[in-house]
Amino acid sequence: MMMKAGLMVGSVLVTMAVAAQDDPLTKVYSPEELREDLAVVRQTVEQAHPDPYRYTTKAELDQLFDAIGRSITVPITAEAFIATLRPAFRSIGDAGTELLPPKAVQQVYDHAEPMMPVTVAVIGDRLYLNEELKGFRSLPTACELLSINGRTAAQVLAILRNSQVPEGADTSLLDRRIERNFPELYRRHVERADKFSIRFRTADGMEGEHELFAMTKDEMHQSYRPKGYDLQPWRLEEFPPVRAAWLTLSTLEPADLEAARIVPEKFLSNVLDALKKGKASTLVIDVRGASGHDLGIAEQVFSIIGLQPFRVVKSMSIRSGRMPDSYRYATPYPEFFASVGGMYMAEAEGRRVLKPDDPRLQPVQAHGKAFEGKVYVVGDGLTTGAAAAFAMMAKRTGRARAVGEELGANAASFCGGRILEVTLPRSGSVLHVPLMRYVPEGHCEGPVDRGELPHYKVPQRAGDLARGKDTVREALLNLITEMQ
Repeated sequence: MMMKAGLMVGSVLVTMAVAAQDDPLTKVYSPEELREDLAVVRQTVEQAHPDPYRYTTKAELDQLFDAIGRSITVPITAEAFIATLRPAFRSIGDAGTELLPPKAVQQVYDHAEPMMPVTVAVIGDRLYLNEELKGFRSLPTACELLSINGRTAAQVLAILRNSQVPEGADTSLLDRRIERNFPELYRRHVERADKFSIRFRTADGMEGEHELFAMTKDEMHQSYRPKGYDLQPWRLEEFPPVRAAWLTLSTLEPADLEAARIVPEKFLSNVLDALKKGKASTLVIDVRGASGHDLGIAEQVFSIIGLQPFRVVKSMSIRSGRMPDSYRYATPYPEFFASVGGMYMAEAEGRRVLKPDDPRLQPVQAHGKAFEGKVYVVGDGLTTGAAAAFAMMAKRTGRARAVGEELGANAASFCGGRILEVTLPRSGSVLHVPLMRYVPEGHCEGPVDRGELPHYKVPQRAGDLARGKDTVREALLNLITEMQ
């Protein structure tokens, strides 16, 4: 009997071990496997990243990678491996270079893992409730979140900020990313919990506590109905009494525009016709939250307000143009490596610079019917890539006044364009490395390790959040009205 019981216990333990290995969230990898993955990450950064040593030297980054390799001494999960490598990515200081969870882990996050069903607003160093992602409301509207399961809001914010890769010293991008994906970021980096005890403070100063139960993303999607209508990513609103118009461009990504059946050239031409017909004297172009890898879209947008020939960037460069050794693990991107041969000058100082006579560096003519009135451009920490390039050009040429907050792309130079996606051979973690470095046209007036700064800094106010108002929009429309 004792032997039989022992066999049963052994069988249970084996079953539990197998089950743990089958669970993507708890599956562990040996130090040898992870050091092999680390070598692929290091190799890819060295061979493909267009500007890996902006904030650190090669020797310093090499020492950091060596130290990380020595620190991996026991089996750990993919998430723990990602956290172990984060200091190297933060040292590089490019928010587009990141290590993401394996696809199997991401599938669990997207469909099966319970999370806190709320979105938040980060205002200063405080957290506010934005929306509850379920069918009913249980917390006061726009209340300040003082603590979650005993952790203060300041502690939660510190963890979530440190869990991300910043763009140089810019923090606005980190906070806007927290707002965009709070449930998953909290689950990944703070705690795994089935319920959340939340201490809060209402707009009138009353404090209370409430318990929320975790939900999967699928459950949130089934029970939550967003407010308002499903709006198009590009849309124009006109305000005839003040002869103004508000052009919202929530993405500059070609695939997103194609999915929405938006043809940029045709849409923007229609915008110019509407502005002329409505006799608008002021145009606001809102690119908050917008990104995109194709700078050609930025050129098209600027052409409707540009009054002189212009160019978006004065320099473009790549690492070497050769396929990195890790390419066998990458999503194929042959057209990039096949096309760079004659376009770039010989390698110097670890990069190849686009030839000055390349058409992408030549001045672009403004639209023949370009808008000649006053222009404001609104941006935020999630304004990156082509959208950031447009906003920088609008400000630096003097064509527009910039409103909002620091942009999420570095003002001196930023990396972007096509992304090399490498699936690490052992853990399955997914490495993203941008292949292009851009130097924007014009002069960078602020710190070289920050994003482009606005003329008028206008943060969201907690009081406006409670009333369901967009502080930047309200302030700018009020200013336009007063100036009539």
